[in-house]
Amino acid sequence: MYLVNTVERDKAEGIVADTYALVPPQIDIPMPMRLLSVSPGLMERQANMIRYFRHHDRLSPPLLASIRYVASEKFAYAPCAVFNHDLLRMQGMTEDDIASLSCKPAETPLDETESALLAFVTRAVNEPATITRADIEELLAQGWRESDVVDAVQAASNMLGMSLMYRTFVRE
Repeated sequence: MYLVNTVERDKAEGIVADTYALVPPQIDIPMPMRLLSVSPGLMERQANMIRYFRHHDRLSPPLLASIRYVASEKFAYAPCAVFNHDLLRMQGMTEDDIASLSCKPAETPLDETESALLAFVTRAVNEPATITRADIEELLAQGWRESDVVDAVQAASNMLGMSLMYRTFVRE
């Protein structure tokens, strides 16, 4: 149950309808998207973020889903953890692969450079103050750009903000 008045798919107009159109009609509108329908300005920002990451030229869909899964687990954001878990399963990961994402990223089906970036993001989520320039240099040496590193951490940090929104405005 939402504590605020969200917009149903069949009543959506403007940016809310445009954003809902990103979701195939056979799939329910995801909870965070539905929650943001209360604020069309925030919804537009979120839709642009979704589009940005959907068309990212370097961060693959499995890497992004892995990042979101690890961060949503850390920030106790259950709806996103479940969504990304299911997405990773559809992308071919096993339960063991998914279980190893946050503790053993090198043992996942991601390639070596993606595993390194996932390990960096996991560390940033758990212990951000321990990140050094040398850590970033290691990723650059593997072919990542600084913008890729920042984008990956941003994808994780989005889970923190939406976790707070969820815990504030949604009751199961």
